[in-house]
Parts: sequence; C-alpha cells; structure tokens
Amino acid sequence: MNKFKLFMKKYGYYCMVGVLVIALGVTIGIVAGTEDNTLSTNPADNPVVSVSGPETLSFTLPMENPSIVKDFSGTDVMWNATYGWWETHEGMDLTSDNPIVFAIADGEVISVTEDVFEGTKVVIEHSSGLESVYSSLSDVKVKQGDKVKKGDQIGNASDTAGNETATGAHLHFELIENGSKIDPNNYLELEPK
Repeated sequence: MNKFKLFMKKYGYYCMVGVLVIALGVTIGIVAGTEDNTLSTNPADNPVVSVSGPETLSFTLPMENPSIVKDFSGTDVMWNATYGWWETHEGMDLTSDNPIVFAIADGEVISVTEDVFEGTKVVIEHSSGLESVYSSLSDVKVKQGDKVKKGDQIGNASDTAGNETATGAHLHFELIENGSKIDPNNYLELEPK
C-alpha cells in the first residue's frame, strides 16, 4: 500500500471533517459580510409602501410614546424567549408607560377574538386593502362592526398573549396589506427600546 493510501486510511476522516469546517466557515463569513440582517426603525431608511385608493390614509401611533421591544423580522428568525426557539416575528411588540392602545387610522372593526396564543385580538380594516391587528389586549372598548377614527381607544396593552408571556404586558401590532403581513416601520415612526 502506498503512503498516500495509508495516510488517507488513518487520517482521511479528520481531513474531510477539517475541509468541511473550513468550507462552512468561509460560507458563513461571505454571507455575514454581504448581508445586512438588521431592520432600521427609521422610516427614512425603509421603503415606503404606498397606500393608493380613493382616500389617503394618515396614521397615528398605536400607543403613546411606544418603544419597540421586539421588531418585525419578515423572513429572518428571532429568538422567542417564551418557547425557547427561533421563529419569524411578523409584527412588532410595543410597550409604553401608558397602556392605552389606539386605532392607527380610520376604519371598521372586522373582528374581536380571544386566542390562547395571541390573547385578545382586534382587527381593523382600513381603506386600500390595509388592516391593522392589535393583539395581547385587555379592556377592549370596541366590538365587531364598530367604525373607529384615528386615535380612538380600542383597549389596553397586557400580557394575554400566551406565545409571548416572557415579554410581559405589551401590544403585539401587525399590518396586513392585501393579505400579506408587512413591516409596520414602513408606515409608523417608532424607536427601539
């Protein structure tokens, strides 16, 4: 048996593992160097999604002086401290010194539901295929079919969302445009906590 075959028989496994580790390290380095995985909370840095239709929508914040506890992640995964696993986060979690939650724009309440995972949830339909979703609420002030104006109180932020109990009392807020969840930072000017 020649020396190369003897060497590969004795150390081949270690060589292959070493090559795989190096290839994985190079791949991670390339991806990390070319991909920006952070979301900016500055609306000027995010593309603005246009709201077209017969009327122009204007928005207010869903809470007074809110801070982002957990931002929208889109397709990127984020840590869920409640479950202890990685998952996407298709909304944003907000807190404020004042727990009152407001409608972000004029619209109609299309549902008020109770769910063990999302807590008490209110969905408001606005014009141009836009819906706002408010989860983890208590003391809900609206019911299905109610017409709301921008700034109307719809409830209070709380800890009713079972899938985010580690976050404590907060508002889980989502925006849906034409059936797809979109980044609320595109419409609202919010700051991280």
